Amino acid sequence: MESKRRIRPELEGLRTIAALLVAIYHIWFNRVSGGVDVFFVVSGFLITTSLLSMYRKNGEILYFSYIVKLLKRLLPTAWLIGITTFVASLYILPASLKNQNLTEFLASVFYFQNWRLAVDSVDYLAQNNTASPFQHFWALSIQFQFYLIWLLLFFVAISLLRLVSGNHMKRMLIILISVIAAVSFAYSIYLTSVNQPFAYYHTFTRVWEFGVGGILALTIHKLVISPRLAWLFGWTGLIGLVSCAIILQVSALFPGYAALWPVLSAVLIIVAGNYSTNFSAFRLLSWKPLVSFGSISYAFYLWHWPLLIFYYALFDAETVSLFHGLLIILLASIFAYITIHGFESPIRKVQLSVWKTAGIIGVLSGAIWFSAIAYQESIDINNVNTELLNEDFETHPGAAGYLEDGVLTPVNEFDEPFLPSLEVAVQDLSEIYKDKCILTADRTDVMTCEYGVLENYEHTIALVGGSHSAHWQPMLVELAEAHNIRIVTYLKSNCRFTENNIINLPYCPEWYSNTKEALVKDKPDLIFTVGDIGDTLIDFDDQAEGFIEAWEYFDEQEIPLFLVRDTPWYKEVTSTCLSNNIDQPEMCKAEQEIIIQDSNLMAYEEYIPESATTIDLTEHFCDGEYCHYVVGNIITHFDNNHLTATFSRSLAPVFEEPILEALEK
Repeated sequence: MESKRRIRPELEGLRTIAALLVAIYHIWFNRVSGGVDVFFVVSGFLITTSLLSMYRKNGEILYFSYIVKLLKRLLPTAWLIGITTFVASLYILPASLKNQNLTEFLASVFYFQNWRLAVDSVDYLAQNNTASPFQHFWALSIQFQFYLIWLLLFFVAISLLRLVSGNHMKRMLIILISVIAAVSFAYSIYLTSVNQPFAYYHTFTRVWEFGVGGILALTIHKLVISPRLAWLFGWTGLIGLVSCAIILQVSALFPGYAALWPVLSAVLIIVAGNYSTNFSAFRLLSWKPLVSFGSISYAFYLWHWPLLIFYYALFDAETVSLFHGLLIILLASIFAYITIHGFESPIRKVQLSVWKTAGIIGVLSGAIWFSAIAYQESIDINNVNTELLNEDFETHPGAAGYLEDGVLTPVNEFDEPFLPSLEVAVQDLSEIYKDKCILTADRTDVMTCEYGVLENYEHTIALVGGSHSAHWQPMLVELAEAHNIRIVTYLKSNCRFTENNIINLPYCPEWYSNTKEALVKDKPDLIFTVGDIGDTLIDFDDQAEGFIEAWEYFDEQEIPLFLVRDTPWYKEVTSTCLSNNIDQPEMCKAEQEIIIQDSNLMAYEEYIPESATTIDLTEHFCDGEYCHYVVGNIITHFDNNHLTATFSRSLAPVFEEPILEALEK
């Protein structure tokens, strides 16, 4: 016989288990649990049930009304926690993270945080971003996007039924959801295999998980299993869910076929939940405390992560003790209870028309957006460029200060604060990035951009390579404008000016081959590039041959080279250290013997073509014992291995004479 429709208390208990697993694995194991995938299945189950019920009651879906009511239910908690978290982050987290936290705050409260993180996952410069207190909002963003997709799906189903004059709504939905879920699952497997970090946050790689819940909602009334099998299903699902993160490294494998583990675990629990027997998983999951906690699990999930991030910052910790972890869970539970019962529930009980509710949401959305944008303007790099360029050389000489007395100038000799400010330093990038003049992802074509003097110029310099070439653009532009030079860029993230694919990226050899042809055709007066890799994790012998072959090739083509030794690669983001030592910035430094490669390819004269010029800037960062994060009162790096545009410009006097001589060879 069919199981009767009834309240499903075990779903609240299941949400409780999923939420607690997420928190436990985040706090103590620094892993992902698979609990979020359970949320997705349950959401698909409930939203499908809800929309089908509306259709049966009204004969249609009230789309606008449904979205407004959905927002009324979701936004109060999400916005309260989001705003509170952002305000707290201004006081607790390093100043250098203000811009990152602001952009992630906006992405979170407007439900596109998953795409923000997806873009960061393939953005070479964003890979060093510190985990933000908003990172967990990615799951809510996907969930909300799924709700919109499902509304569209119901619209298509209803339209098709009207077109064929049919009334088998369930059958139509099962067909549509099955097709969407199958395509999504196949795409999830594919994208996870080729770009797992991007796939992890991609909306469509997760739709199949909601789809499984939706199909279950449409078919569960027809599933007839014995009590013994239900008992087995329930415990198998619960044990499978709890053990998922123990056995699988979820964050590195999901959401492809590996995500079937928690998804099927949730399915088994939901199917078994129709039957109640002694010592069953249903009895445990429908236990009143778990059901009660399930009602606040949404807010608990949102609170636990920022509390954890703030704990790390306040206690300068990388791990959490058992006692402190329990306190974080307790605080998250208390805050969640207050949020739901003291804030969200009263708001949901307020009776307003759909249009008034929509109007209030619109006004509040505008207020949040424009307030955030106004704040962002106050810390945006574009507002301080003039200040940085016109700063007094005596108090902010940067690398050029070395020219005065031949000694590296420490930061603590100046009364003025260093530049750029910590809020700005992380944004102080070359114009290359704003202009999108550096290839990303798997593109292998040649893209060029022009800077400096573009008409009646005397010389052309080709800036070639990856991001470590790109950060020299500000310096080159300074010289170009002073000496009538045109700068043409040939850049691709992660790829070097070498015949050897050092870090095994499949697209670099093809890009380099195409760039070689373009350079020979364009015949610049000088190729400016980085002549080695400063990352101490890459062995000197592994990189030497490829660079030498590249130099020999362009020497044969009679195109002179200007080779720069790579700048220091630090083990931490410079602005993070400076934020933590705001009153003692001179403490932010690294041992030179650890940071700088022992062997320098450009020191071997027999490998350097006669037409090439080389320069080693190590002494402008390091004093023989330490390499400093602030030199001449200017922050050197905006992350851990790329120069700030300000420090790059300060090196123009250092490069001026060698580059002019190279152009005259």
